[in-house]
Amino acid sequence: FADFLTATLDSGVAVEQIDRVTAQSSFPLLRFDVGDVVMLDHTAGVLAAADTMSGLREWLRANGVEIREGVTVTQLRAAADAISIETESETIRSHNVVVAAGAWLGELLPEWRQSLTTLRQEVGYVQVEASSQEMQVGAFPVWCRIGVTAADFVYGLPEFGRPGLKVAHHRTVGAGDDPNQAPSRIDHQALSILARERLTPPEPVILSSEHCLYSVAPDEQLQVLRSKTDPRIIGVAACSGHGFKFGPVIGEQVADLVAPR
Repeated sequence: FADFLTATLDSGVAVEQIDRVTAQSSFPLLRFDVGDVVMLDHTAGVLAAADTMSGLREWLRANGVEIREGVTVTQLRAAADAISIETESETIRSHNVVVAAGAWLGELLPEWRQSLTTLRQEVGYVQVEASSQEMQVGAFPVWCRIGVTAADFVYGLPEFGRPGLKVAHHRTVGAGDDPNQAPSRIDHQALSILARERLTPPEPVILSSEHCLYSVAPDEQLQVLRSKTDPRIIGVAACSGHGFKFGPVIGEQVADLVAPR
């Protein structure tokens, strides 16, 4: 965190270091501990991911892109004239193929299997004793708390798109999970403990919860690479829990590989 703080403060963007008392006064629903070092990022915000994806699908369809939903790709086959995409019902042939399958990337491109670790996340949405205005974007912060080790990283968001403040561990280390296996029950007790530790209002209540999957690459790097078996196939591992906000630059990198400018 110290390296991140120094690099960010020296970057010239709108960030500043504030003391714990100022932080607690500015964000009274969030708990700050004695000895905490706090960085306030004035460029931060919340991305409306679902709205973004919906808008992208509408734009793509309006511009002649065919989207096939609910289709399972089982295998890729490379031939001299094209790449064959085998599905459960048909074969699609293409000059180039971009595989951005998240936790299932290694199933279609075996060369990725050893480098990606799939980690299932547990996310909670918490009701606290506070006004609705206090929990909204602009009043309650997008926050993360970075500890000593990679396992000591928790975060949260204001109420946005569904009731409750979001809280979760940012899990990037540990034994991998099988994305095809039904997830176990979410540990609501662990989420409740996290909410009590990091939020100041007493007796927070878990309103709802959900799973999501991280595909964690070495050092959590975002990767856009040509396949070693066929350069016409491009693999995208742009996740590691922080990929969505980098969508535009990842898209540019993919486009440059498919059709160099």
